[in-house]
Amino acid sequence: MIKIRHTGLVTNNLKKSLFFWNKTLKFKIIKKAIETGNLIDQIMGYNFAKVETIKLSDNRGMLLELLYFKNPPQRKNNIIKPYTNGFTHISVTVKNIMKTYKTLKKMNIKFNSKPAKSADGMVLMTYCQTPEGAYLELVEELKK
Repeated sequence: MIKIRHTGLVTNNLKKSLFFWNKTLKFKIIKKAIETGNLIDQIMGYNFAKVETIKLSDNRGMLLELLYFKNPPQRKNNIIKPYTNGFTHISVTVKNIMKTYKTLKKMNIKFNSKPAKSADGMVLMTYCQTPEGAYLELVEELKK
């Protein structure tokens, strides 16, 4: 393995998710696409898959891919918790966690707690839920 290429995040409200990641957290839009065909059907595991993808980048080039399935198969909701097996959250470093926290609270983003200092005293951190229902860890690195 060379490096992690990107993180994929499935949403059922692309407009709301794009606003959150692009306008609020300042990820830049890199590429938009509508993907269909045999390859996508095989990768996704169902026929006639149609997915809109938007790749976003932070200011250091780390990529996040939003995926909006226009015709997903019916399935039960998978409720993710911070302690669920598998990938559970994305962590981003912010300059001012209290400012970010207040901005997101005004947008009715749900937080597990107010920002607090980590046990080792190196960072301030908190968890919130993204519009997709995933968890986002916000971290502000403290000066030593």
